[in-house]
Formats: sequence, C-alpha cells, structure tokens
Amino acid sequence: MFLSNKICLLLIEMRDIQANEVEWYLRDHLFRQFNQGRERFKKESLASEMISLYLRYRNSNLQDMNDMIIAVVENLISRQVIKKTDNSLELTSRFSRLQCSKCFYISYLNSNESRNCLRCSSNELHDFPKKR
Repeated sequence: MFLSNKICLLLIEMRDIQANEVEWYLRDHLFRQFNQGRERFKKESLASEMISLYLRYRNSNLQDMNDMIIAVVENLISRQVIKKTDNSLELTSRFSRLQCSKCFYISYLNSNESRNCLRCSSNELHDFPKKR
C-alpha cells in the first residue's frame, strides 16, 4: 500500500508539472496573439491552436490537450488573469514578458498578478529583451 501511495503522489506531481507547462505555453500564445491585435479567444479552439503552433504539442491528442487547456483556463480565470465574456475569453490586462534574474525563467504576468517568477517565486524580474 505504501508503494501505491508513492505512485499516486508521483502521478499527481507529474500532472502538476504538465499543467504548469501547458499554462506557460498558453500564456506565451496569448501574449503573442494579443501583440498581433487579437483580443478575444475561443476556449474550444485553443487546444487545436496550440497543437498547430507549438512543436512541443504537435503529436498531442486533441482531447487530452483540450482537457488540460480547460483546467488551465479555469485556473487563470479564478486568478483573474483572463475573464470569460459571452462565448470568448479575454485578458484582464496586457501581459508583460519578464525574465527572472535568479533562474532565468520567462514569466508572462499581467497587472493582476504579483511580480514574482512563476518558477522560483523570486521578485527579481526584468523586462525580457525585445527582438532587434
């Protein structure tokens, strides 16, 4: 029974890691799309957009990806990062792309969130360099 509990905890931890990864890619996608002028997003199409745009998800199962996106979107709504309006999703404010000075992780944060790294929680963030 002890081994069974360890396996369950490991599976939960793996699911959390996967959810954090999907959240990072979703934030990246929303950041890039918003910068191209897109302000509304359909929750139903986000999974297929992610699969087509990100090599990381190219061979993902659409239903599995959609299930993960739904969970991540609900989490982002509860944290007031995005809001649901009619049949679409909108950012509550523009994302800033920031890099952590400690772990070098790129975080996409909006004004409703504390300015802490999403990986290590450091508050030593600086603007990520723009393309030249």
